Order: sequence, then structure tokens, then C-alpha cells
Amino acid sequence: MRERERERERVREKEIMSTQSQPREPQSEQEVVQRFSAMRQEVSALYQKVSELDADLQEHDLVIKAIGGMESKRKCFRLVGGVLVERTVGEVLPAVTTNKQGITGIKEQLQKQFELKQNELKAFQEKYKISVRGEEPGQGQQASKAAEGSANKGAIQGVLA
Repeated sequence: MRERERERERVREKEIMSTQSQPREPQSEQEVVQRFSAMRQEVSALYQKVSELDADLQEHDLVIKAIGGMESKRKCFRLVGGVLVERTVGEVLPAVTTNKQGITGIKEQLQKQFELKQNELKAFQEKYKISVRGEEPGQGQQASKAAEGSANKGAIQGVLA
């Protein structure tokens, strides 16, 4: 009796593992549309996060340029978790530089993930011959590349030192 239960449990685990490792193919048109919509939302979310990190990098660059030439003993105010903290330039500059390096690494990882998901979306769209209303073939890629270029051009102004 227990052996049967154990065998059933093993079979269930194998089924779960096989479905988790490989996403099953959509069976109906509605499932294809739902999966495509979910993939588009995921690509959009990744793009928004990459853009947000790009803006953060620009802010960090601006701060580093603004306080880079100042004396290390000069007062400096830094916003940490919503609290304005008084420090010196010598304390803030290394911290901001370290944060910038961390953000750069995360942005690169997310950019790779974004490109991978975008390619998956394109392959899925071509496989199921999906066309989006109001969008010509290839227009989605051109729009995302144009948006990336415009995100890199804008800079946020205003530093208090």
C-alpha cells in the first residue's frame, strides 16, 4: 500500500518537474493571446526598470561631477531612505561611486534579460503569426530603440552641495 503511494508521489513529482522545466504549448487561440500579452507586459516592465536605472545612473554621474572637485571636509547633505543626512564630501563621494558601480552591474544584467525576453517575444510572435493592431511589422522594435535613445539623452538637473 505504501509503495503504491510512494510511486504515485514520484510520478506526480516527475510531472511537476517536467511542466516547470518546459512551458507547455498553448492549446487555443485564447491561450496564445494571453501568453503573448503576458510576455509583452514582462518586456515592458523590464524596459521600465532599465530606464529607471539609467536615470539613477545619470543622477549619480551628476552628483559625482558636482562634488568631485570639492574639499573632502566640506559639508554635504545626502538623502538616505527619505531622511536628509549631513555628512562630508569625503564620506559621500566613495559611497555614491560604489552605488553607481552596483547600479551599473544591475542595469547590465537587466539589459541582457530585456534583450533575451524581447527576442523570445519576437520568436513567439513570428511562430504564431501574431500581428498587433496599429503596429506595422518591425515597428515594435523601432519604437523600443527610439525610446532607448531618448532615455539616454535626458539628464536630471539639480544638485545641492
